[in-house]
Amino acid sequence: MPLLQNVSYGDCEFQLLDLTAVSPVGNKYFKLKRNLELAREAGHDHILTFGGAWSNHVHALSQVGAELGFRTTAVIRGEPGETLNPALSEAEANGMRLHFVSRGVYRQRESEVYLGALSHFFGPHYLLPEGGTNQAGVEGASEIVDLLAEHEIVYDDLIVPLGTGGTLAGIASKLAVGKTVTGICVLKGAEGIFRQIKAMIPGVRNWMIDHDGHCGGYAKCTPELRDFILDFESETKVALEPVYTGKMMMRMLELLKTSPDYEGRRVIAIHTGGLQGRRGYDF
Repeated sequence: MPLLQNVSYGDCEFQLLDLTAVSPVGNKYFKLKRNLELAREAGHDHILTFGGAWSNHVHALSQVGAELGFRTTAVIRGEPGETLNPALSEAEANGMRLHFVSRGVYRQRESEVYLGALSHFFGPHYLLPEGGTNQAGVEGASEIVDLLAEHEIVYDDLIVPLGTGGTLAGIASKLAVGKTVTGICVLKGAEGIFRQIKAMIPGVRNWMIDHDGHCGGYAKCTPELRDFILDFESETKVALEPVYTGKMMMRMLELLKTSPDYEGRRVIAIHTGGLQGRRGYDF
C-alpha cells in the first residue's frame, strides 16, 4: 500500500497516511525508535514494558527488540490461561518474556515501590511505559511530521486515533502554525488524558481530543462499528481494526460531515497500523 492515498467513502473525501508503509508496526516504530536508541546509549540490552493481551506496543517491541538484539520482557495484564493468544504467542516466539499479573497488580505499574520490585526480580533494564509513551516516545512520534515534509505532502489538519496520547503529542509538538491535529479517543471516561498530553507538550495549543468515538470503551466493538469496518474495507480496500483505526475512521467521517471546523480544509487521517489486534474479534 502506498504511503499516501486519496480515499473516497460515501460523500466524504480525504487523504490517508499509512504508517505501515514505513514499518509493519506502524506508529510504534516511531515511538520505539528514540527509546531504543537511548537504551543502547545507556548500555542496556534489556527492555521491560507493560501491556494488555492484544497490545500493539508489546507485539511491536518483541519484533523490533529481537531485530535489534535486545532482550525484552512484558508485564501483561491478565492470567496466562485467559490471555495467551496469537499476539502473545508471537511475542514469545520473538524471544519476549511474558510476566502475567492480576488487574489489581497491573494498576501499580507507575508505583516506585512496584517498579523497584520489578528491578529486583528482573535485574537491570530500560523501563518503557505502557504504549511506549514517554518523552522519548513523543520525540520519536514527532518524526511523523518530518515524514510529511520529506514527501512534500500538503495538508491543513491531521486526525489520529488516541490511546495513551504519545503519538498525538509528538505530532502536535512539531506542526507548523495554522495546522492542527485531532485525536479520536478510543477509551471511555478518559478525560484525564488531556492533562497528560498538556504536561508532555506544555504551551502547545494546536491539538484537540474528541471523546465521542470510543464505541463504549477501550477494545469494545459494537455491531455498528463492525458493520462500518466491513463496509469501509469493501468500498476502499483499506484494512481497519476495531480498537484504534476503525473507531478513528468512523468518528472522523462523522466529523467531516457535521463539523464546520473541517470545511474547505485538507484533511489527512493517519493509519497507525495495529492490524494484528483484529485477530481478537470475530470478523
